[in-house]
Amino acid sequence: AKAGGAAGGGMMDQLAMFKKAQEIAQKKKQLDDEIAKMEIIGSAADGKIKVTVQYIPAQMPTNPSPSYDATKIDIDEAYFESVSPSDLGTALVDAIRDGETAATKVVAEKYQSLDKELSSILGGLSGGMK
Repeated sequence: AKAGGAAGGGMMDQLAMFKKAQEIAQKKKQLDDEIAKMEIIGSAADGKIKVTVQYIPAQMPTNPSPSYDATKIDIDEAYFESVSPSDLGTALVDAIRDGETAATKVVAEKYQSLDKELSSILGGLSGGMK
C-alpha cells in the first residue's frame, strides 16, 4: 500500500508542476505584453539621435525569438545638417544598438521574478529526481 501511495504523490506533483508551468507561461505573456507597450529609447551622438525601440515578443512557433523594432527616430536638426552621411549611418546604428541593449536589460529585469519561480520549480524537480 505504501508504494502505491508514493506513486499517487508523484502524479499529484506532476500535476502541480504542470499548473505552475502554465501560470509561469501566463505571467511571461503578461510581461511580454507589458514590455511591448514600453517605449525604450536608445541614443547616440551625445543624445542628438534618439531611436525608440519596441520589444516584439517571441511568437511561437513562427518567430521563436523576440526581436526589436525601431519605431521612431529623432535626429537633432543642427546635427543632421552638419553630419556626414556615413557618420549619420554609424550613429543611427549605434542608437539602435543602444536601444536594443536597453530593451534587453528591461526584459532581463522583468524576467527575474519569473526566473526565481522557474528555479524553485526546477529545484523541486531535481530534488524529486534524486
